[in-house]
Amino acid sequence: MKVLLPILIILFLSLPHTIQGQQKYTLSGTISEVSSNETLIGVTVAIPELKTGVTTNEYGFYSITLPEGTYTVLISYLGFEDITQQITLTENRRKDFLLNEEAEQLEEVVVTENVEKMDIRKPQMSVNTLSVGTIKKIPVILGEADVIKSILLLPGVTNAGEGASGFNVRGGAADQNLILLDEAIIFNSSHLFGFFSVFNPDAIKDVKL
Repeated sequence: MKVLLPILIILFLSLPHTIQGQQKYTLSGTISEVSSNETLIGVTVAIPELKTGVTTNEYGFYSITLPEGTYTVLISYLGFEDITQQITLTENRRKDFLLNEEAEQLEEVVVTENVEKMDIRKPQMSVNTLSVGTIKKIPVILGEADVIKSILLLPGVTNAGEGASGFNVRGGAADQNLILLDEAIIFNSSHLFGFFSVFNPDAIKDVKL
């Protein structure tokens, strides 16, 4: 009994340290571009010590849960400078990052493989994307860029008719279109009898049809 007593005391004293070492905390935040402060999608946030990591979602937000301790956080994104930073987690912490653009001179790329043998990752067909810079270069009435009118220049899209708002896609009717703005449904996409759309081009990053 006298021999077991010191062993029990040591185990009792080491128990709080064991429980404390198992604590986990969340590191989260947003990653944006320095020049425009626009959030970046798909940025890699890696923890080399644990060989784990996450990527930012469509709003530039990331979140990762780690055990308590000090870690090296590696932020990498194509076309931008990498960021390496030491972070100590003793509580839930929010950390935002700003990335600088990195210009590299690349050599020419020659494609020699058969295109038909290329691996298709996403089975998406007829997806067209227009950037805001492209939309603003399109000549428009009264000098104001119109997001909806720019879609009419894409293949398979026609005007709904004279004096009518909306657009038809590949023979469909205007009321068969689903219009989303940041995942929110827009039921009426125009105003002033269809002359202008309700979208402000200065507040939109890109348009996908």
